[in-house]
Amino acid sequence: MNSVPPRPRGGRDAAVLRLRGLGWRIALTLIGLVLAWRIGAVGVVQLYSERLLPEAGQQDAADAARQVLNWQAEQPEALYVLALDQMERTPENARALAARAYGLNPTRAWPLVLLAALEESAGDEVRAEQLATLAAALTPVNPDVLEPVAEYWESRGRLDEALRYWSRAVEAGSPRTSAVFRRFRELLMTPEGLAAFRSLAQRPPAWWEGFFVETADRATDLALVQALYDLRRAPGAAPVSAQEHLSFVSRLLREGDFGAAYRAWVDSLLPVQREQLGLLYNGGFELPTTGVGFDWHLVKHEHATIDRAPQEGARGQSLRIVFRFSRSRFENLYQPLHLAPGAYRVSGRYRSDKLYSDSGLRWLLNCRSPEPLVLGESRRILGNEDWDSFSFEAEVPAGCPYQELRLASADARRMDGATDGTLWFDDLYIESIAELSPLERARLDARRADEPDRGQVSTGTEPAPITEPSAQQVLDAASGTSVQD
Repeated sequence: MNSVPPRPRGGRDAAVLRLRGLGWRIALTLIGLVLAWRIGAVGVVQLYSERLLPEAGQQDAADAARQVLNWQAEQPEALYVLALDQMERTPENARALAARAYGLNPTRAWPLVLLAALEESAGDEVRAEQLATLAAALTPVNPDVLEPVAEYWESRGRLDEALRYWSRAVEAGSPRTSAVFRRFRELLMTPEGLAAFRSLAQRPPAWWEGFFVETADRATDLALVQALYDLRRAPGAAPVSAQEHLSFVSRLLREGDFGAAYRAWVDSLLPVQREQLGLLYNGGFELPTTGVGFDWHLVKHEHATIDRAPQEGARGQSLRIVFRFSRSRFENLYQPLHLAPGAYRVSGRYRSDKLYSDSGLRWLLNCRSPEPLVLGESRRILGNEDWDSFSFEAEVPAGCPYQELRLASADARRMDGATDGTLWFDDLYIESIAELSPLERARLDARRADEPDRGQVSTGTEPAPITEPSAQQVLDAASGTSVQD
């Protein structure tokens, strides 16, 4: 490495203390098991039962180890416990005891971890490195060994080696994975840590996706999430997973960075999906809906089914909504938008098959941030009609960076007696126009003047705010399954 960062959390002394503390926890458990067997064999289990508990303390464990050695002088676990007990007072004795313990049982890695700590304290870093590497090689899937070895390398300023052993510990199912992830986030806030993660992000291990999602979801600095995402999108890196894209876009939306969220969502699209891009995405419903980012979101409704199907009079697939005597307001189909300020025309085709409804349904173009506001709406759709077209105009004001196109019950203040029948939609399209027509502007102003509450997006009955789906839903959508939130 060109430069060695300061040794975090106390450097060598802190690493030794952590090794010792973790070593005592393991040792106390080992000596308890050995004594339970050995002393039980001679019928005096009760004599030492209280001193065999892991929480009994270092001195009790050392006394118990001496009792075992009185019975069997070459017991490796007891020798290891005594080595830990003498680590500070008489390091030379501790070194000899640990060496004897390892010689009696070369399959045990803990004496090597202790010897590495002793050599580190004595200043023999080359020998310490050799012992730490050998300990990890003996137990390649034991987090209790791999994590102290990782901390040893961190104390030496070798973050590349530390990350390698931490990664193996997490892959082995470490119960301290959350703590390891917290440490990763601390390291990523430093230039040295960010550099060490670069090669890891090129070919991310199995735990990476979970780490990225947890980091994006937690109240960490957005700059850290952006840095992680940039590492994954560097030249030569493996493709970013659907769940990584989803978590990143969701975080950007929560932060109100709608432009960056839209760009990240576009970057996540496959070539066949990019062909459906426009001011409105997939308006012909030829591709499965994913519920991700700026795609269509289909929210589950108790008395309505939303899916895609072919229909006579339409090309390819169309969107189909089947109502089953619903008595609740419908507003369960929407697409988030990122339109620039200006005037727009929304158009499309629809077919209604025996659609009974007191109020009907209509399309709404709404502003969602910073304040909910109806920007334009279509005429009511109901009855029994063959394929017909609709269009309406709307104006996105400056200061409204986040919008949505939503299909909703036409009367927000009154529940329908029942809604039954089938609706089809196809060829939905949004285009930019120079300005609202005089007639459309007059209609919009008149509607807002006559019914002020119509200018606000309803809050008491509308669905929850725009949310993102689970990882499984994303994977289902990628395989061609239509998603409903």
